[in-house]
Amino acid sequence: MKRNGSFLVALVVGLGLSSSAAFAAAAPAPEGHGLGFQGLGARLGFVDPEGASSTVALGVHIDAGEFVRNVHVIPMVEYWKVGVGGSDISDFTLATDINVDFPVEGGRLIPYAGGGLGLHIIKFDVPPGFLGDTSDTKLGLNVQGGIKNQVMPNLGIFGEVGYSFVSDVNQLKVMGGFTYNFIY
Repeated sequence: MKRNGSFLVALVVGLGLSSSAAFAAAAPAPEGHGLGFQGLGARLGFVDPEGASSTVALGVHIDAGEFVRNVHVIPMVEYWKVGVGGSDISDFTLATDINVDFPVEGGRLIPYAGGGLGLHIIKFDVPPGFLGDTSDTKLGLNVQGGIKNQVMPNLGIFGEVGYSFVSDVNQLKVMGGFTYNFIY
């Protein structure tokens, strides 16, 4: 299982990098900055995984730019861990979301909605004396919506609600965070 999981991670990362280059060459963003590293941010919030208690989730994300106006590519990494009946369940996620902004004329708050795919590395740690620990790599579908506010030319904050469809471990998330933009 670990060999297949490593291959799947390498495949997703490779396809993501190659498609980013293809999008950058094929569709520069009008009135935008196009694709490329434009910012870095952190996220913190609560996750409510199916069949377990709510817990804290941590993550980092990259603003990879726009491939069309108001359509942002957001690669991210998230992690959470929760105890369930003497065992621990954790999820390390590598995901890429596409968010569409809906700017309001004259408004500072920008609503957005989006979705994407994530590779979830789920690990089940069991107490000593039980059958061994297990891990599984699963593909998940993410959907989210939120509001962001550019508080300074190079600093934005956001709050969002999302749901990840992952077999056996669907997850409701309420997250907030910031993005520091190097290009603005």
